[in-house]
Amino acid sequence: MKRNLKSRKNKLVSIMKRLFFIISSLLLFWHQSVAAETFHFESTVSELLGNPATVEKSRLLEWIPIWRKEEESRLEVYLKKVLSIQLKNSSFPNKEKLKTEFKKIPNLGGIRIRNQKSTLFYQVSYGVEFPNLSQIRSFTIKGYYVDFYLGRQTGIVPVEFLKTGLACAFYYFSEDETLLYFQESSEWKITTEKSIGELNSFFKTQNTNCQGCEVIRLIDGTLFFFPSQSGISFWLRLTINLLLSICAFVLTIFFFRSFWIRNRETLRKAIQTKKNLDQEKKSILSQ
Repeated sequence: MKRNLKSRKNKLVSIMKRLFFIISSLLLFWHQSVAAETFHFESTVSELLGNPATVEKSRLLEWIPIWRKEEESRLEVYLKKVLSIQLKNSSFPNKEKLKTEFKKIPNLGGIRIRNQKSTLFYQVSYGVEFPNLSQIRSFTIKGYYVDFYLGRQTGIVPVEFLKTGLACAFYYFSEDETLLYFQESSEWKITTEKSIGELNSFFKTQNTNCQGCEVIRLIDGTLFFFPSQSGISFWLRLTINLLLSICAFVLTIFFFRSFWIRNRETLRKAIQTKKNLDQEKKSILSQ
């Protein structure tokens, strides 16, 4: 009898341990799922409501390749125009004349003209050599192959975007460390030379005081991103948007309710008028 009680007790303890283990595992899994869903919901709502730093960063990541392609397209059109004049003869033009002509183009980082056998002309306005293939754009004209890439000649100020509509400061360097595009703000301004080394030093000194500052390594360059620190917080924007949504919902219900009441009253009056007319007709006919 005692043995049976002891074995039953052991079985009960074993079952209780298993139940405790299962319940603990389920609670842990549920907690992790809720935490993940909460984080996903918060990030989604943040993006939908337009967290300023997130939106500006995503816009820059979308715009910078477009700026580059547009500038490269304009540069290609201009180079074709210049080369169509210079290469109109059967013989290759004078190299010094070509160098003088290309030095007039401020956003030409370098150019290389070649045929199927060898390189006929080579000029680098910024740096010492051609960058990787991801930086180079090519086209053919009159049997020649032309490779070129964007750059900024010495003494030429990089393109600054004063009207991007963004409150942040940003500096975009190409793969060969050329500052192609930038925008400064009153909060973030570099007084020293705007090189990638200076930007790295500036980022290291300001990173602790800057919320959302990032160095983003792109496929064809590096973006230093310094968002505005005086923007409206996400939760305040969320509260304002929720209040506006509630007000819009209440006004919509009030409008449709007033419209329905007005239509019902108009219909009631029309029915009453018709009844009165019918009664008048009946009284006239009875006389």
